[in-house]
Amino acid sequence: MRLLVPILVTALGLQAQVPRLTEVQERRLGNGTRVLLVQRRELSAFHATLVFRGGRAEEPTALAGATDLLAQVLYGATWPEDVEPGKAKLELDTLLKQEEGLLEAVRLERQRQRRDAAASQLPALEASLATLQGRLKSHLSASPLADLYTSRGGRQAAEATADALVASTELPLEAFDFWCRTEAQRLRTLQLSRFSGARAALNTVLQRRGTQGLALLRGAALPGHPYGRDLADHLSALEALRWSDLRSYAHRALSPDRLTLILIGGLALEQALPVLERSFGALPASLDSEEALLPEIPADLGDRRVQVALGGEARLLTGWRIPARSHRDHLPLRLAAQLLGGGNTSRLQTRLVRQRLLAREVTLQMDLPGSHLPGLLAVDLKPAEGHSLAELENALQNEILRLQQEPIPQEEWARALTMLEADYLRMLDDPASLAKGLGRAWAEGGDWRLLELDVQRLRALAPEVVQAAARAWLKPSHRTTALLEPSSIDGLDPLEAETAKVLSALAANRIADLAQREHLVKEGLRQLRMLSPEERRRTLNLLAAQLGPEKR
Repeated sequence: MRLLVPILVTALGLQAQVPRLTEVQERRLGNGTRVLLVQRRELSAFHATLVFRGGRAEEPTALAGATDLLAQVLYGATWPEDVEPGKAKLELDTLLKQEEGLLEAVRLERQRQRRDAAASQLPALEASLATLQGRLKSHLSASPLADLYTSRGGRQAAEATADALVASTELPLEAFDFWCRTEAQRLRTLQLSRFSGARAALNTVLQRRGTQGLALLRGAALPGHPYGRDLADHLSALEALRWSDLRSYAHRALSPDRLTLILIGGLALEQALPVLERSFGALPASLDSEEALLPEIPADLGDRRVQVALGGEARLLTGWRIPARSHRDHLPLRLAAQLLGGGNTSRLQTRLVRQRLLAREVTLQMDLPGSHLPGLLAVDLKPAEGHSLAELENALQNEILRLQQEPIPQEEWARALTMLEADYLRMLDDPASLAKGLGRAWAEGGDWRLLELDVQRLRALAPEVVQAAARAWLKPSHRTTALLEPSSIDGLDPLEAETAKVLSALAANRIADLAQREHLVKEGLRQLRMLSPEERRRTLNLLAAQLGPEKR
């Protein structure tokens, strides 16, 4: 059945099937909240998505991980104690403040204990913390059935992205008034009652995840930029993040002027708007609406290369710094990406995987990690057995040159455009996907109308424009290459292997540029090899003492 979709799109014509901009009704509430509503009369339910512009990219370094924590703590579930005002809320606030003080005391005592082996107050502090958390737990709902939306047949999900915090809910129509009151109260209260558990869980996930290839590529390609930040390098900041810090940040990051509320389903605007104004519109407007000032990374930073020994299989990761979604070359590059790696008929899949048998897997990702700011077009290649990363790198560069220089066959051009249009049509059929698309267009490009305008502009592109954009952006001066080899640590003696891990962790705390970080570790190992084993062990102990327990 999937094979029929492109044929039907071509035969019927896209323009006859797309919803017009008039189907999306837009209003602004009194406090600045933007509302987008798409009425689907046939639906007996509604899908609601809250999009808060900003995301991970606008987190201060000291608050790294704040958006991920808000997605989990604030929108992971909808508990009665988090949205119902009254005496219980005041008691919960008191316990959370006490927990914050004890958590900070435990953290500082652990740091002191690493420097000083004298008698420690840590056991007593940990016992007090455990007692307090037991009291706190008794105030919190334990059963999933207590979730206010689950009990009404609904569901909720949230995600943190580089450009936004997105929370989505699906409920029956009769729950609309209840949903409005609940969500407004959630934003008014910002209880964050499960903060400490969520922070510990995120810390554990990051430690177990280890180094990831795409994170390495981002760090090397976008050094010192929030888009290049790897949260795993900021575990000490995450450990020091307090409940009150996150709550204060949430008041700024989740303010009404940063919010677009998208509703899709059996709701009429005249029915929904008064309820929205009484609930969301009554939230206090932000007093601090300044946009974060983010550093700029020049696209022509130079051809950068890193070679990293990691566990697992060999991979070639190549990324080109490309412009933001609002730039005129962004759409031509999207079509270039479709030609290169969009589906089984794309050039990389056809030539590198099926014809030449050089790669066994090809993945292409546009706008890594986002597109409100300049990001990356990234290609991830896994070599087939018997082939090297150097062969893959050569073959990839040849395909880039062919795209830039050789005329694009009309059949291939039409197929790529049709696949993009078919993806668009499939998105329109699903309320959740449509809401996500509208939200991304607003958060990344500054205008939700881009969702439809981009499709119209794609149809008007000429092959020469796409090739010109590929020549301008997919070139060596914009490129970063990460060669991931299987870990070589097992080949080192145990002392050197341990030293390499400690040096890597220390470098991650101090140096954002991955290429410089790798050079520092290699140079450190070279110099330490000149010392005796006893001196190397003493040096290792001194270095390890500078790390927190989460990095050891």
